[in-house]
Amino acid sequence: MNLKKLGIALGAAFVAYSALAYVIHNVLLVGDYQAIASTLRAPEEFLQRLPLLYLGNLVFAAAATVVYAHGYEPGKNWVGQGFRFGLILGTLMAPVALTEYVVYPVPGALALKWIGLGYLQMIITAWVVAGIYRTD
Repeated sequence: MNLKKLGIALGAAFVAYSALAYVIHNVLLVGDYQAIASTLRAPEEFLQRLPLLYLGNLVFAAAATVVYAHGYEPGKNWVGQGFRFGLILGTLMAPVALTEYVVYPVPGALALKWIGLGYLQMIITAWVVAGIYRTD
């Protein structure tokens, strides 16, 4: 395992995952969230907890990067490996959206958007990791 590449990939995964989460939730889904604003935390409460959100993003990025490095296959195309890994991550995350749909009063359409956009977020994040970790 290449620890230097692992560290760089972890940092890049954190940035990519966090940036994509911002675009998804603060740009693409802003209208969906405005429709259910009364069920969400007040902005002040959200901002107080924001460091925990980024801590979670960092833990996810670290775990995903280490798992990718353990499954990395030298000599195989990094784009394909990243795509495959992104699909796996998306499949692991989709049940979280379904659980949140069951637990919280959100529309089914929003849960489907979480799943679809979540797959996109996972694939792009995995490509970032794969592109940095590759050996070719």
